[in-house]
This record gives sequence, C-alpha cells and structure tokens, in this order.
Amino acid sequence: MAQQQLACAALLSLLAACGGSDSSQDGSSSFSLQISDAPVDGAQKVCIAIAGLQLNDSNDSALASWSPLDLLPTDKDDGCLPTGYNIPTDGDGNPRFLYLDLLHYQSGDSFALLSNQSITAGDYQQLRLQVEDGRSETLDGPASHPSSYVLDDAGNTLPLEVPSSELKLHGFNAPADGVASFQLEFNLRHAMVLPGHGNYYKLKPNGVSLLEVATLTTLQGQVSASLCDGNLDHAGVYLYPARDGSDLAYLGLNSEVTSGGPVLTSLLQAATDTTPASSRLDYVSAGRYDLQLVCNAGEDEVLDSGSSDFIPTIGSSQLGISVDPAVANPQVIDLTEASAI
Repeated sequence: MAQQQLACAALLSLLAACGGSDSSQDGSSSFSLQISDAPVDGAQKVCIAIAGLQLNDSNDSALASWSPLDLLPTDKDDGCLPTGYNIPTDGDGNPRFLYLDLLHYQSGDSFALLSNQSITAGDYQQLRLQVEDGRSETLDGPASHPSSYVLDDAGNTLPLEVPSSELKLHGFNAPADGVASFQLEFNLRHAMVLPGHGNYYKLKPNGVSLLEVATLTTLQGQVSASLCDGNLDHAGVYLYPARDGSDLAYLGLNSEVTSGGPVLTSLLQAATDTTPASSRLDYVSAGRYDLQLVCNAGEDEVLDSGSSDFIPTIGSSQLGISVDPAVANPQVIDLTEASAI
C-alpha cells in the first residue's frame, strides 16, 4: 500500500479559524526517519516487529501513514526470523510487519526506516511507531514463537511487551521546502526491563527518544586507569543536564531526568594491551551537560517497580560541557585524575 496522506487542508484551516493548535504551511517537506540503539548487556537479539508508522495531529487523527510495505526493508529479516517460521500476512496477503534487530544499530550505526518521503509542511503533534506486542502476537510456524522478542545471553527466547502495540513520541514541525530528518533512539539500557516474574521483557516508552539528526553529536574519550580506585570493570559514563549550581542529586536509571536521572548512559569500553579504557555516548543532542564517571554503573538497572536504592559512586566529573555539532563531532572529553572529585 502506497503512502497515504489524508486530505486535511480544509480541516486545518477550520481549526486555525477556531483557535486550534495545529498550523499548516504552504508546500511540502522531505521526511526521513532512522532507528538506532545504545549498547545493552545481556542479550543476543532484540527483535521488534514493526507494523507501521503514523504522523498524527492534535486530535489524534492520522495526517500521514506508512504500512510495512512502504518502509525500507532489512536484509533477510535482520536475522530475526527463525528457521521454519514465516511472518504472518494480513487479509490482502501482505506481510503484517518487518523485522529489525536493534542490536545491529549501535555505536553510531543506524537503520533508515524512511528516506526523503514527501509530507505536507506544518505541525505534526505525534509520531507513532506500531510494534507488535510479543506477548499476544506470534509467528507462523511449527510452535508458538513471539513476534517481538528478546534472545538473551543464555539462549532463552522471551516475548517483548510493547504496551498498546505502539510507541508514541512527540511531534515536530516540517518546514516548507525543507528537510525533517529524525532519529528514533532505542536506549535499551534505559528502556528494556525484565519484570520479577521473568516471563517476558518489557519495553518502557520513556526510554525511546525522537531526536533531530542535525543536532546530534558523539562524546568520546579515554579514561584514566587510576580512577575508581583502579577498578573500571563495572564503570560507565552518565550524562546529566548541566546542574549550574542546582543541588539536584545525580541519580540512576530509575529516576526521571527532571528528578536527577541521566539523559544517556553507557558502560566503558574495556582497556586492551594497547589502548586504555574509553567512553562513548552516541546521539547526544546539542545542549549543556555534566558528564560523570560512575564507578558502580554495572550495578544500575531499570526496575519494573520504578524505584531503586542505587546511588552512583562518582569517580570523575566534567561539568558544564557545551555540546554543539557545528563545533566538533565527535567531541573528545577525556576523564583523568585532573577532573576527579
């Protein structure tokens, strides 16, 4: 099914006349969307079954939508389709979804889901990515197999819960005769949790972000081996909004950013015989941040309860970092004894 764009000019004009919140512009815009993930431990595959994409107005009506056939396919189902199984089809005989293994798109890599699609210029209030809930949707095959699933390090296949089979992200303005290029970042270290029952993984929507590609930078650097009392085995870097004199504490993954939680996190890349330990945070939006080396980062995890006793042990800090992709990309920030607190 080709891209559907709903005739809404008259409706938008009527809303504007009545004081509605949507606004339209003359012309069209070029829309692209790519998908990425931040590194996560404990999984061999994180396969999501993408069933469609939709851009909505403030009344939750679709202004543009794409079926799986309209989206760019991955090569050989991204390795997600087990031998002997098939992707189910809809009433017209078309595949119900396309597969994406999020672990393929880490450390600066991404997958183009849509590229240079023409959409009407103006305000879009919400982006919705339809992803099948692996607890209820299965593949066609010899035995029950969840559509969206996690293959963990022990070789167990567990369904991936996607509440309402949909991820709802904020909207954006598509400029007339311009480009609207965005990235959907699945930060699985922040977003994926295994509840206490252990029957399935859960994808928490607040760990998925819609980012404007032109504003993104990579932060990377070396880490002194003497920090964290000389033991970096469980250390990581945590990026927080700049405190600028605020007494807000630096907290862990279970805290919202506004309450002291980190914007991005990553465990360190271990030292080798020839290279020191290093840090890397991809897809950092422009802004001001505090970068913290957290010695006990390996003990931090997202909990389904939303509460945690985790307190970061800070081994080094770089405060008030200004991130601007126009100045440097990647931006190099080394964590050394000189920055220790």
